[in-house]
Amino acid sequence: MIGRRSHLTYTVQGARKPLVRNGWSCQVPARRAIERDDAAVARWVKKMRSCAEDLSCSYSR
Repeated sequence: MIGRRSHLTYTVQGARKPLVRNGWSCQVPARRAIERDDAAVARWVKKMRSCAEDLSCSYSR
């Protein structure tokens, strides 16, 4: 992405310096989202499982 935007090439290690200089840092996502809705996840899994069993099912939100 850096190369596409700035027409420069960086190594992985070299890309860190300009990012840190501009206030960016490495961020690691939490294992589970704080706002996760387990009931909604269960409904989605159930729907996708039934769709996989019945190939005529159309995916819609």
